[in-house]
Amino acid sequence: MFSAARRGPARTLLLYSILVFPATGSGPGRLAAENEKKPTSQPAPASGPAQGSEESSAFARVIATPPTDPQALINSLEDFLARFPESPRREQILRTIFKQALQANDARKAAATGETLLELNREDPDLLSALTDLYDRQTDAASREKALRYATRFVAHAEKLTAQTRPAEIPAEKWTEVQTLVRATAYFMRGKVYFKSGESERAAADFQKSLAIYPTAEVAERLGDVAMQRSETDRAIDAYATAFVFPDKRTDPARQGQIRRKLGSAYILKYQSEKGLGELILARYDELVTSLAARVKTETKPGAQSHDPDEFILQRLEGSDLRLSELRGKVVVMDFWATWCGPCRLEGKLFEHVFETFRQEPAVAFLAINTDEDRSLVPNFVKEEKWTVPVAYGLGLDQLLGIRALPTVLILDREGRVIFRQAGLDPGSFVPTLEEKVREALNKD
Repeated sequence: MFSAARRGPARTLLLYSILVFPATGSGPGRLAAENEKKPTSQPAPASGPAQGSEESSAFARVIATPPTDPQALINSLEDFLARFPESPRREQILRTIFKQALQANDARKAAATGETLLELNREDPDLLSALTDLYDRQTDAASREKALRYATRFVAHAEKLTAQTRPAEIPAEKWTEVQTLVRATAYFMRGKVYFKSGESERAAADFQKSLAIYPTAEVAERLGDVAMQRSETDRAIDAYATAFVFPDKRTDPARQGQIRRKLGSAYILKYQSEKGLGELILARYDELVTSLAARVKTETKPGAQSHDPDEFILQRLEGSDLRLSELRGKVVVMDFWATWCGPCRLEGKLFEHVFETFRQEPAVAFLAINTDEDRSLVPNFVKEEKWTVPVAYGLGLDQLLGIRALPTVLILDREGRVIFRQAGLDPGSFVPTLEEKVREALNKD
């Protein structure tokens, strides 16, 4: 099993938690640090009742739950808390349930657990941002109201942070960075809520604040979307041009192409052709390079943890888009791999075998999700291996779903929740185990 490389931007609020709450103390920083060290995400035994007591025995059974079944682990942890509501492990277990639910894409469970945790930590920025994102995914009025409420609390927390005295253990340059990134993220997330709620004027105001605090291509693109919705073509062209030429080497080519199409459409709407667009793009690039030259380099950007898997757009080998939302209602089986990963080659052949078993089953979809940074190697690799399973470039889906090692197989149920996860390869059991888990998912109501 190969450890997955940690590519792309780090999470804004994880950085905040680690810096503001030292790993040796209490609060989300300690838990974040623990989670980084323990990929299984299962709670470690804590000091409490003597070994052999009823609670300790029950807890030992809980942590023995197979890590391949996130839902079973969540159920076991909840059953434990129902039996021992005053357990000293309570908050730790709730955080484990919360993280497992997020990784399993179980939005309802994550939201319910997050709200319970927020009662214990009312100023926890990770929880405020996560709850904003979880409720922002929903379409009902009650969820939209909750999303706005948590987003507004997040903005208030971010603004209060700017007035707080820098903790002695945090370097001055890091403290400024944290304050900036948290404020930008807060306004960005609230802007998203306003935009989905149809409050375009407020959305534009929040996106503009986020862009002014910490410019990114993502925020500029959102600002362009709002401007187009408001028929403000000039502003849309300006925002899309900023997003398109933003000097960020991590920008995905597929995303870049999408922004380019938006920019071209807005420009043609205004001028009836693309004549002069090249000059505009070059001028905007020169402006940005100059204005961002002094900015502190960081791997973090706002909104990095606000993505909904259903909104994810993958890219097929031939370049066409593949929206995960199109697969909703099906059982989805994903194999995360890379060309440089030796075990991935063997797992790919075994994955093909399982795919053939269910090829004629319309209720299940198989995807081989590539995570290579250098995509030029992928088409020939797939051709040489003679894979027939659909292959798509992950575009960061591996980070969103918490893939820490390659190869890793996930199964999503019809509601998009992760119900099976297996990191690493056991050649002898791979095929029968995966076939059994797929059948269980298909037979589940």
